Amino acid sequence: MPIQITQLVKSYGLWLFLLTVALPVYAAPLVVGHISFVKGSNAAQQPGGAPRILGKDTEIFQGDNIQTTERSFVIVEFTDGAKITVRPNSNFSIDHYDSQSANKTAQLVLHQGGVNTSTGDIAKAHPENFQIKTPTSTVKPESEKAEFTVRICDKDCEDKGKEEAANAVRTEQSVVARVVDIKGEVSAINRADKNAKERPLSLGKPVYNADSIRSEKDSYALLVFPDGEKVTLQANSELDIKQYDYQIKGKKDQVLLRLTTGGLRALTGSIGKNNHDAFALDTPVATIGIRGTGTDTSTDGVNLDHSTWQGLSFLHNEAGEFDVPEGSSSSTFGQNGIPQIYPTPPNAPQPSEPRPDTNKSDPRKVFEEKSAAKGDTVVKSTSGNTAVENNKGEKTTVNEGETGSANSNGEITSEQSDNTTADNPSGSGSSFDDADNSLEGCTI
Repeated sequence: MPIQITQLVKSYGLWLFLLTVALPVYAAPLVVGHISFVKGSNAAQQPGGAPRILGKDTEIFQGDNIQTTERSFVIVEFTDGAKITVRPNSNFSIDHYDSQSANKTAQLVLHQGGVNTSTGDIAKAHPENFQIKTPTSTVKPESEKAEFTVRICDKDCEDKGKEEAANAVRTEQSVVARVVDIKGEVSAINRADKNAKERPLSLGKPVYNADSIRSEKDSYALLVFPDGEKVTLQANSELDIKQYDYQIKGKKDQVLLRLTTGGLRALTGSIGKNNHDAFALDTPVATIGIRGTGTDTSTDGVNLDHSTWQGLSFLHNEAGEFDVPEGSSSSTFGQNGIPQIYPTPPNAPQPSEPRPDTNKSDPRKVFEEKSAAKGDTVVKSTSGNTAVENNKGEKTTVNEGETGSANSNGEITSEQSDNTTADNPSGSGSSFDDADNSLEGCTI
Protein backbone atom coordinates (compact mmCIF):
# COMPACT_ATOMS: atom_id res chain seq x y z
CA MET A 1 0.00 0.00 0.00
CA PRO A 2 1.46 3.41 -1.00
CA ILE A 3 2.75 5.64 1.81
CA GLN A 4 0.57 8.74 2.24
CA ILE A 5 2.12 12.22 2.02
CA THR A 6 0.73 13.12 5.46
CA GLN A 7 2.44 10.05 6.92
CA LEU A 8 5.80 11.12 5.39
CA VAL A 9 5.48 14.60 6.82
CA LYS A 10 4.50 13.26 10.23
CA SER A 11 7.28 10.69 10.32
CA TYR A 12 10.22 12.63 8.82
CA GLY A 13 9.32 16.28 9.05
CA LEU A 14 8.27 18.84 6.48
CA TRP A 15 11.77 19.94 5.43
CA LEU A 16 12.95 16.40 4.76
CA PHE A 17 9.84 15.72 2.71
CA LEU A 18 10.30 18.90 0.66
CA LEU A 19 13.96 18.00 0.03
CA THR A 20 12.96 14.51 -1.12
CA VAL A 21 10.36 15.62 -3.64
CA ALA A 22 12.64 18.40 -4.90
CA LEU A 23 15.49 16.05 -5.86
CA PRO A 24 15.95 15.76 -9.67
CA VAL A 25 15.00 12.49 -11.30
CA TYR A 26 17.64 11.16 -13.69
CA ALA A 27 16.41 9.09 -16.63
CA ALA A 28 18.04 5.75 -17.18
CA PRO A 29 20.29 5.62 -20.26
CA LEU A 30 18.55 4.60 -23.47
CA VAL A 31 18.83 0.91 -24.37
CA VAL A 32 20.07 0.72 -28.00
CA GLY A 33 20.93 -2.97 -28.28
CA HIS A 34 22.25 -6.09 -26.63
CA ILE A 35 25.20 -8.47 -26.83
CA SER A 36 24.33 -11.41 -29.09
CA PHE A 37 27.73 -13.12 -28.86
CA VAL A 38 30.80 -12.70 -26.68
CA LYS A 39 34.25 -14.18 -26.40
CA GLY A 40 36.85 -13.38 -23.74
CA SER A 41 36.99 -10.37 -21.43
CA ASN A 42 35.10 -7.28 -22.58
CA ALA A 43 33.55 -4.32 -20.80
CA ALA A 44 31.23 -1.36 -21.37
CA GLN A 45 31.16 1.88 -19.44
CA GLN A 46 28.86 4.90 -19.24
CA PRO A 47 30.49 8.33 -18.85
CA GLY A 48 31.44 8.62 -15.18
CA GLY A 49 30.12 5.13 -14.45
CA ALA A 50 31.75 1.89 -13.40
CA PRO A 51 32.76 -0.69 -16.04
CA ARG A 52 30.27 -3.49 -16.72
CA ILE A 53 31.48 -6.92 -17.76
CA LEU A 54 29.75 -7.94 -20.99
CA GLY A 55 28.05 -11.30 -21.37
CA LYS A 56 25.46 -12.70 -23.76
CA ASP A 57 22.19 -10.69 -23.71
CA THR A 58 23.80 -7.81 -21.74
CA GLU A 59 22.02 -4.56 -22.59
CA ILE A 60 23.97 -1.86 -24.42
CA PHE A 61 23.12 1.81 -23.83
CA GLN A 62 23.50 5.05 -25.71
CA GLY A 63 26.74 6.63 -24.47
CA ASP A 64 28.47 3.30 -23.81
CA ASN A 65 32.16 2.94 -24.45
CA ILE A 66 33.01 -0.67 -25.29
CA GLN A 67 36.53 -2.02 -24.83
CA THR A 68 37.80 -5.44 -25.85
CA THR A 69 41.03 -7.18 -24.93
CA GLU A 70 43.41 -9.37 -26.89
CA ARG A 71 41.66 -12.39 -28.50
CA SER A 72 38.33 -11.08 -27.20
CA PHE A 73 35.37 -9.57 -29.02
CA VAL A 74 31.64 -8.93 -28.81
CA ILE A 75 28.79 -8.72 -31.32
CA VAL A 76 26.32 -5.94 -30.59
CA GLU A 77 22.86 -6.33 -32.10
CA PHE A 78 21.13 -2.94 -32.25
CA THR A 79 17.44 -2.14 -32.02
CA ASP A 80 17.19 -1.39 -35.75
CA GLY A 81 18.71 -4.75 -36.72
CA ALA A 82 22.24 -3.51 -37.35
CA LYS A 83 25.08 -5.70 -36.07
CA ILE A 84 28.58 -4.60 -35.13
CA THR A 85 31.42 -6.89 -34.15
CA VAL A 86 33.85 -5.00 -31.92
CA ARG A 87 37.13 -6.73 -32.70
CA PRO A 88 39.98 -7.59 -30.29
CA ASN A 89 41.99 -4.73 -28.74
CA SER A 90 39.37 -2.17 -29.73
CA ASN A 91 37.87 0.95 -28.18
CA PHE A 92 34.43 1.86 -29.56
CA SER A 93 31.79 4.38 -28.45
CA ILE A 94 28.06 4.71 -29.14
CA ASP A 95 27.66 8.48 -29.02
CA HIS A 96 24.12 8.55 -30.37
CA TYR A 97 21.72 5.86 -31.56
CA ASP A 98 18.14 6.73 -32.42
CA SER A 99 16.12 4.13 -34.32
CA GLN A 100 12.70 5.32 -33.11
CA SER A 101 12.19 8.94 -34.22
CA ALA A 102 11.34 10.14 -37.71
CA ASN A 103 14.97 11.22 -38.26
CA LYS A 104 16.76 7.98 -37.42
CA THR A 105 20.50 8.47 -36.87
CA ALA A 106 23.51 6.58 -35.56
CA GLN A 107 26.77 8.30 -34.59
CA LEU A 108 29.48 5.86 -33.58
CA VAL A 109 33.17 6.40 -32.87
CA LEU A 110 36.06 4.00 -33.35
CA HIS A 111 39.00 5.17 -31.23
CA GLN A 112 41.21 2.10 -31.61
CA GLY A 113 41.13 -1.35 -33.23
CA GLY A 114 38.36 -2.32 -35.62
CA VAL A 115 34.70 -3.16 -36.16
CA ASN A 116 32.73 -5.29 -38.61
CA THR A 117 29.43 -3.65 -39.51
CA SER A 118 26.16 -4.87 -41.00
CA THR A 119 23.66 -2.04 -41.31
CA GLY A 120 19.99 -2.09 -40.32
CA ASP A 121 16.87 0.08 -40.64
CA ILE A 122 18.65 3.40 -40.00
CA ALA A 123 20.82 2.96 -43.10
CA LYS A 124 17.89 1.51 -45.04
CA ALA A 125 15.95 4.73 -44.58
CA HIS A 126 18.91 7.12 -45.00
CA PRO A 127 22.34 5.48 -45.53
CA GLU A 128 24.17 8.74 -44.78
CA ASN A 129 22.60 8.87 -41.28
CA PHE A 130 24.62 5.84 -40.15
CA GLN A 131 28.16 7.06 -39.41
CA ILE A 132 31.33 5.69 -37.85
CA LYS A 133 33.92 8.34 -37.07
CA THR A 134 37.66 7.70 -36.69
CA PRO A 135 40.53 10.12 -36.04
CA THR A 136 41.08 10.56 -39.82
CA SER A 137 37.67 10.16 -41.41
CA THR A 138 33.95 9.48 -41.33
CA VAL A 139 32.70 6.19 -42.78
CA LYS A 140 29.11 5.75 -43.93
CA PRO A 141 27.26 3.33 -46.19
CA GLU A 142 26.03 4.40 -49.62
CA SER A 143 23.67 1.43 -49.96
CA GLU A 144 20.46 0.62 -48.11
CA LYS A 145 22.12 -2.57 -46.89
CA ALA A 146 25.88 -2.75 -46.48
CA GLU A 147 28.52 -4.85 -44.74
CA PHE A 148 31.93 -3.34 -44.20
CA THR A 149 34.94 -3.42 -41.93
CA VAL A 150 36.57 -0.34 -40.40
CA ARG A 151 40.00 -0.57 -38.84
CA ILE A 152 42.52 1.89 -37.45
CA CYS A 153 45.92 0.68 -38.58
CA ASP A 154 48.35 -0.08 -35.74
CA LYS A 155 52.11 -0.77 -35.76
CA ASP A 156 51.64 -4.42 -36.78
CA CYS A 157 49.36 -3.35 -39.63
CA GLU A 158 51.94 -0.78 -40.80
CA ASP A 159 54.82 -3.27 -40.70
CA LYS A 160 52.82 -5.88 -42.58
CA GLY A 161 51.76 -3.32 -45.20
CA LYS A 162 55.34 -2.24 -45.81
CA GLU A 163 56.43 -5.85 -46.20
CA GLU A 164 53.63 -6.57 -48.67
CA ALA A 165 54.41 -3.40 -50.67
CA ALA A 166 58.10 -4.31 -50.84
CA ASN A 167 57.28 -7.82 -52.09
CA ALA A 168 54.39 -6.82 -54.38
CA VAL A 169 54.25 -8.79 -57.62
CA ARG A 170 52.03 -7.86 -60.56
CA THR A 171 49.43 -10.43 -61.56
CA GLU A 172 46.48 -10.48 -63.97
CA GLN A 173 44.32 -9.37 -61.02
CA SER A 174 46.43 -6.25 -60.39
CA VAL A 175 45.16 -2.76 -61.16
CA VAL A 176 45.71 -2.16 -64.90
CA ALA A 177 44.75 1.53 -65.04
CA ARG A 178 43.68 4.47 -62.90
CA VAL A 179 41.43 7.42 -63.55
CA VAL A 180 43.53 10.62 -63.58
CA ASP A 181 40.90 12.94 -65.08
CA ILE A 182 37.14 12.55 -65.26
CA LYS A 183 33.96 14.46 -65.99
CA GLY A 184 30.34 13.44 -65.60
CA GLU A 185 29.15 9.87 -65.24
CA VAL A 186 31.50 7.01 -66.12
CA SER A 187 31.13 3.46 -64.79
CA ALA A 188 32.84 0.07 -65.02
CA ILE A 189 31.71 -3.53 -64.66
CA ASN A 190 33.86 -6.64 -64.69
CA ARG A 191 32.65 -9.09 -67.34
CA ALA A 192 34.72 -11.95 -65.91
CA ASP A 193 32.60 -11.99 -62.74
CA LYS A 194 28.97 -12.99 -63.33
CA ASN A 195 28.06 -11.51 -59.93
CA ALA A 196 29.84 -8.20 -60.56
CA LYS A 197 27.95 -4.95 -60.12
CA GLU A 198 28.48 -1.70 -61.97
CA ARG A 199 30.98 0.59 -60.26
CA PRO A 200 30.87 4.39 -60.63
CA LEU A 201 34.34 5.70 -61.47
CA SER A 202 35.88 8.80 -59.95
CA LEU A 203 39.31 10.38 -59.72
CA GLY A 204 41.93 7.82 -58.64
CA LYS A 205 39.64 4.82 -59.08
CA PRO A 206 41.20 1.57 -60.34
CA VAL A 207 40.37 -0.38 -63.51
CA TYR A 208 41.04 -4.11 -63.99
CA ASN A 209 41.39 -6.76 -66.66
CA ALA A 210 37.98 -7.71 -68.13
CA ASP A 211 36.46 -4.38 -67.11
CA SER A 212 33.97 -2.78 -69.48
CA ILE A 213 33.96 1.01 -69.12
CA ARG A 214 30.97 3.09 -70.19
CA SER A 215 30.64 6.89 -70.38
CA GLU A 216 27.40 8.86 -70.50
CA LYS A 217 26.48 12.07 -72.32
CA ASP A 218 28.86 15.00 -71.67
CA SER A 219 31.20 12.66 -69.78
CA TYR A 220 34.71 11.30 -70.22
CA ALA A 221 37.48 9.49 -68.33
CA LEU A 222 41.23 9.71 -68.89
CA LEU A 223 43.06 6.54 -67.84
CA VAL A 224 46.75 5.97 -67.23
CA PHE A 225 48.27 2.47 -67.46
CA PRO A 226 51.44 1.30 -65.66
CA ASP A 227 53.48 1.23 -68.90
CA GLY A 228 52.59 4.86 -69.63
CA GLU A 229 49.70 4.15 -72.01
CA LYS A 230 47.11 6.92 -71.72
CA VAL A 231 43.60 6.86 -73.15
CA THR A 232 40.65 9.22 -73.03
CA LEU A 233 37.28 7.53 -73.33
CA GLN A 234 34.96 10.07 -74.91
CA ALA A 235 31.28 10.69 -74.15
CA ASN A 236 28.65 8.05 -75.02
CA SER A 237 31.31 5.36 -75.44
CA GLU A 238 32.10 1.84 -74.29
CA LEU A 239 35.59 0.36 -73.96
CA ASP A 240 36.52 -3.19 -72.95
CA ILE A 241 39.87 -3.99 -71.34
CA LYS A 242 40.23 -7.35 -73.08
CA GLN A 243 43.76 -8.04 -71.81
CA TYR A 244 46.52 -5.99 -70.23
CA ASP A 245 49.69 -7.81 -69.19
CA TYR A 246 52.65 -5.82 -67.95
CA GLN A 247 55.64 -7.13 -66.01
CA ILE A 248 53.80 -10.34 -65.13
CA LYS A 249 56.11 -13.27 -64.58
CA GLY A 250 55.85 -15.84 -67.37
CA LYS A 251 53.77 -13.59 -69.66
CA LYS A 252 54.62 -11.31 -72.55
CA ASP A 253 53.63 -7.67 -72.21
CA GLN A 254 50.52 -6.90 -74.27
CA VAL A 255 47.62 -4.47 -74.59
CA LEU A 256 44.32 -5.51 -76.16
CA LEU A 257 41.44 -3.03 -76.02
CA ARG A 258 38.07 -3.06 -77.77
CA LEU A 259 36.11 0.07 -78.56
CA THR A 260 32.55 -1.19 -78.96
CA THR A 261 31.01 2.18 -79.67
CA GLY A 262 31.89 5.85 -79.30
CA GLY A 263 35.30 7.48 -79.30
CA LEU A 264 38.77 6.93 -77.86
CA ARG A 265 41.89 9.10 -77.86
CA ALA A 266 45.02 7.00 -77.24
CA LEU A 267 48.72 7.58 -76.59
CA THR A 268 51.07 4.60 -76.78
CA GLY A 269 53.02 3.46 -73.70
CA SER A 270 56.21 1.44 -73.46
CA ILE A 271 54.48 -1.86 -74.38
CA GLY A 272 53.51 -0.61 -77.83
CA LYS A 273 56.75 1.31 -78.33
CA ASN A 274 58.94 -1.72 -77.55
CA ASN A 275 56.82 -4.18 -79.52
CA HIS A 276 54.39 -2.79 -82.07
CA ASP A 277 52.62 -6.13 -82.36
CA ALA A 278 51.89 -6.15 -78.62
CA PHE A 279 49.25 -3.43 -78.96
CA ALA A 280 45.86 -3.69 -80.64
CA LEU A 281 42.69 -1.61 -80.50
CA ASP A 282 39.81 -3.68 -81.82
CA THR A 283 36.56 -2.19 -83.17
CA PRO A 284 33.55 -3.75 -84.95
CA VAL A 285 34.90 -2.40 -88.27
CA ALA A 286 38.69 -2.91 -88.07
CA THR A 287 41.61 -3.54 -85.76
CA ILE A 288 43.99 -0.65 -85.21
CA GLY A 289 47.69 -1.25 -84.72
CA ILE A 290 50.43 1.22 -83.89
CA ARG A 291 54.08 1.97 -84.42
CA GLY A 292 54.59 4.46 -81.61
CA THR A 293 51.45 6.52 -81.90
CA GLY A 294 48.85 9.05 -80.79
CA THR A 295 45.43 8.49 -82.35
CA ASP A 296 41.76 9.43 -82.29
CA THR A 297 39.21 6.71 -83.11
CA SER A 298 35.41 6.70 -83.23
CA THR A 299 32.85 4.13 -84.36
CA ASP A 300 29.11 3.54 -84.35
CA GLY A 301 29.60 -0.18 -84.98
CA VAL A 302 29.34 0.17 -88.77
CA ASN A 303 31.45 3.22 -89.66
CA LEU A 304 34.97 3.91 -88.40
CA ASP A 305 36.73 7.28 -88.34
CA HIS A 306 40.39 7.24 -87.39
CA SER A 307 43.18 9.81 -87.39
CA THR A 308 46.84 9.85 -86.35
CA TRP A 309 48.25 12.94 -84.67
CA GLN A 310 51.58 11.38 -83.66
CA GLY A 311 53.66 8.60 -85.22
CA LEU A 312 52.09 6.02 -87.51
CA SER A 313 49.06 3.76 -87.13
CA PHE A 314 47.39 1.29 -89.43
CA LEU A 315 43.98 -0.29 -89.97
CA HIS A 316 43.46 -3.99 -90.58
CA ASN A 317 40.16 -5.47 -91.75
CA GLU A 318 38.93 -7.99 -94.33
CA ALA A 319 40.03 -5.65 -97.14
CA GLY A 320 43.66 -5.65 -95.99
CA GLU A 321 46.07 -3.47 -94.02
CA PHE A 322 46.30 0.29 -94.53
CA ASP A 323 48.74 2.82 -93.04
CA VAL A 324 47.44 6.07 -91.56
CA PRO A 325 50.51 8.34 -91.24
CA GLU A 326 50.87 11.25 -88.84
CA GLY A 327 48.66 14.14 -89.91
CA SER A 328 46.26 11.83 -91.77
CA SER A 329 42.68 10.70 -91.21
CA SER A 330 40.59 7.84 -92.54
CA SER A 331 36.97 6.81 -92.95
CA THR A 332 35.89 3.18 -93.32
CA PHE A 333 32.45 1.71 -93.96
CA GLY A 334 31.94 -1.91 -92.90
CA GLN A 335 34.35 -4.74 -92.24
CA ASN A 336 35.03 -5.17 -95.98
CA GLY A 337 35.42 -1.47 -96.67
CA ILE A 338 38.64 0.00 -98.05
CA PRO A 339 39.54 3.02 -95.90
CA GLN A 340 39.54 6.44 -97.49
CA ILE A 341 42.79 8.01 -96.26
CA TYR A 342 43.38 11.76 -96.59
CA PRO A 343 45.37 14.58 -94.96
CA THR A 344 43.64 15.80 -91.84
CA PRO A 345 42.19 19.25 -92.71
CA PRO A 346 43.76 22.08 -90.67
CA ASN A 347 40.31 23.22 -89.58
CA ALA A 348 39.00 19.72 -88.82
CA PRO A 349 36.83 19.74 -85.67
CA GLN A 350 38.59 18.27 -82.63
CA PRO A 351 36.97 16.20 -79.88
CA SER A 352 36.08 18.25 -76.82
CA GLU A 353 37.61 15.63 -74.50
CA PRO A 354 41.30 16.21 -73.60
CA ARG A 355 44.00 14.62 -75.72
CA PRO A 356 45.80 12.12 -73.48
CA ASP A 357 49.28 13.59 -74.03
CA THR A 358 48.12 16.79 -72.31
CA ASN A 359 47.90 14.89 -69.03
CA LYS A 360 51.27 14.88 -67.24
CA SER A 361 50.53 12.17 -64.64
CA ASP A 362 53.64 10.09 -63.93
CA PRO A 363 52.67 6.39 -64.04
CA ARG A 364 55.44 5.57 -61.56
CA LYS A 365 53.74 7.75 -58.96
CA VAL A 366 50.22 6.79 -59.97
CA PHE A 367 51.02 3.08 -59.44
CA GLU A 368 53.44 3.45 -56.56
CA GLU A 369 52.78 0.73 -53.99
CA LYS A 370 51.33 2.45 -50.94
CA SER A 371 50.63 0.76 -47.65
CA ALA A 372 48.54 1.88 -44.71
CA ALA A 373 50.53 3.61 -41.97
CA LYS A 374 49.89 3.62 -38.24
CA GLY A 375 46.78 5.71 -37.55
CA ASP A 376 45.29 5.38 -41.02
CA THR A 377 41.66 4.32 -41.36
CA VAL A 378 41.23 1.22 -43.55
CA VAL A 379 37.76 0.31 -44.87
CA LYS A 380 36.77 -2.88 -46.68
CA SER A 381 33.34 -3.19 -48.32
CA THR A 382 32.10 -6.78 -48.55
CA SER A 383 28.49 -5.98 -49.50
CA GLY A 384 27.17 -2.72 -50.91
CA ASN A 385 29.19 0.49 -51.25
CA THR A 386 30.74 2.58 -48.49
CA ALA A 387 31.89 6.22 -48.46
CA VAL A 388 35.11 7.32 -46.76
CA GLU A 389 35.20 11.06 -46.12
CA ASN A 390 38.36 12.69 -44.80
CA ASN A 391 38.45 15.54 -42.31
CA LYS A 392 38.60 18.06 -45.18
CA GLY A 393 35.20 16.92 -46.47
CA GLU A 394 36.67 15.09 -49.49
CA LYS A 395 35.38 11.59 -50.05
CA THR A 396 35.78 8.45 -52.11
CA THR A 397 33.44 5.53 -52.62
CA VAL A 398 34.76 2.11 -51.63
CA ASN A 399 32.76 -0.12 -53.94
CA GLU A 400 31.73 -3.64 -53.01
CA GLY A 401 34.85 -5.83 -53.12
CA GLU A 402 37.25 -2.90 -52.65
CA THR A 403 39.43 -1.71 -49.79
CA GLY A 404 39.94 2.00 -49.16
CA SER A 405 41.96 4.07 -46.73
CA ALA A 406 42.29 7.61 -45.39
CA ASN A 407 45.38 9.00 -43.68
CA SER A 408 46.08 11.99 -41.47
CA ASN A 409 47.16 14.04 -44.52
CA GLY A 410 43.71 13.65 -46.04
CA GLU A 411 44.78 11.24 -48.80
CA ILE A 412 42.09 8.69 -49.65
CA THR A 413 42.51 5.66 -51.92
CA SER A 414 40.69 2.48 -52.92
CA GLU A 415 41.79 -0.89 -54.30
CA GLN A 416 40.17 -4.16 -55.26
CA SER A 417 40.12 -6.61 -52.35
CA ASP A 418 40.99 -10.29 -52.54
CA ASN A 419 38.32 -12.97 -52.05
CA THR A 420 38.94 -13.44 -48.34
CA THR A 421 37.50 -11.68 -45.35
CA ALA A 422 39.21 -10.99 -42.08
CA ASP A 423 37.00 -13.45 -40.25
CA ASN A 424 36.32 -16.03 -42.88
CA PRO A 425 39.39 -17.07 -44.89
CA SER A 426 37.30 -19.05 -47.34
CA GLY A 427 35.67 -15.83 -48.54
CA SER A 428 32.15 -17.19 -48.06
CA GLY A 429 29.43 -16.83 -45.49
CA SER A 430 28.70 -14.03 -43.04
CA SER A 431 31.12 -12.48 -40.58
CA PHE A 432 28.28 -12.49 -38.03
CA ASP A 433 27.78 -16.23 -37.64
CA ASP A 434 28.21 -16.73 -33.90
CA ALA A 435 29.82 -20.13 -34.28
CA ASP A 436 32.51 -18.88 -36.65
CA ASN A 437 33.81 -15.72 -35.05
CA SER A 438 37.24 -16.60 -33.76
CA LEU A 439 38.59 -13.35 -35.26
CA GLU A 440 42.14 -14.28 -34.43
CA GLY A 441 44.71 -12.36 -36.38
CA CYS A 442 42.31 -9.54 -37.20
CA THR A 443 43.81 -8.53 -40.51
CA ILE A 444 41.62 -6.82 -43.05
